[in-house]
Amino acid sequence: MQQRRGSVINEICSLYDRLSDREQLIADFVMAHQSDVPSMTTREIATKSETSAATVSRFVRHLGYESFADLRDAMLHDNGGEDSPRMPSTVISLDAPRAAMETVLLAKNRELLDTLSLVSDQDLVNAVHLIENADSIVFAAVGNTIPAAQSASFLIAQLGLRAYCAPTTEAMMLSSMALTKRDVLVFMSKSGHSKRLNQMMDNAIDSQTPTIVITNVPDSPLAVRATCMLQTATRDKMLNSDLPFSHNSINFIFEVIFLLLCSDVPNMKARAGLLWKSLGEDKGVSGEVFPPQVGGL
Repeated sequence: MQQRRGSVINEICSLYDRLSDREQLIADFVMAHQSDVPSMTTREIATKSETSAATVSRFVRHLGYESFADLRDAMLHDNGGEDSPRMPSTVISLDAPRAAMETVLLAKNRELLDTLSLVSDQDLVNAVHLIENADSIVFAAVGNTIPAAQSASFLIAQLGLRAYCAPTTEAMMLSSMALTKRDVLVFMSKSGHSKRLNQMMDNAIDSQTPTIVITNVPDSPLAVRATCMLQTATRDKMLNSDLPFSHNSINFIFEVIFLLLCSDVPNMKARAGLLWKSLGEDKGVSGEVFPPQVGGL
């Protein structure tokens, strides 16, 4: 069996949209009852998920495991034994807001731990050097990932590097047509699948521009053509199978990149001083009125 570095839940979330409707029923059950599944049989899972034992077997093979026993062993390893926090049943409801917060907190924590295990140290260092040595750093994303790309661009620009993220994917497409081999194009795409982003990748390859792809899917069209690929984890599907919503892992990776750049960019303190000289007044406007304190000094 091929060695897998991510957790079972991460594999399920990454492959969820490629599963059949029946396999998604099993995926939903496994994600909602991950603490119980290792002690269940294939037939019990089939009954509880209203599928069949044959479908469970196909689901297991789709994840890359040779048998249910292999999947069960992997989940036991992921759960970390009896002392590890148990993942509660995934019920997000206004009737139990505290339980919802605890569920999301635990899911996000495990998501970041998964990401930590998936990202190669060397790839991370390579990404930092590509950004540090580029004439300009251009970001590309679609949909609700665009704000995450804009935030990353702002972080990098604070270091005095030429970073740019257009407000729309169409404007990003135009930017990709003016790239040179001295620039770097950074893709942020959880799925790694997008016609427009793939066209931008074509443009980057034509101009010999290095590319960094941050994605959840390492065999996606964007990832397999990247100069440098950073694989992240997601548990969106565990919390809400209908809509993608979180950029937790992408933000985590780029904050690490930012801090690594801070440790390596020359004259970092001088650049920070210039930034605060330019923008600092906005953080404490003279004559700003604060509301009176109640019951305090």
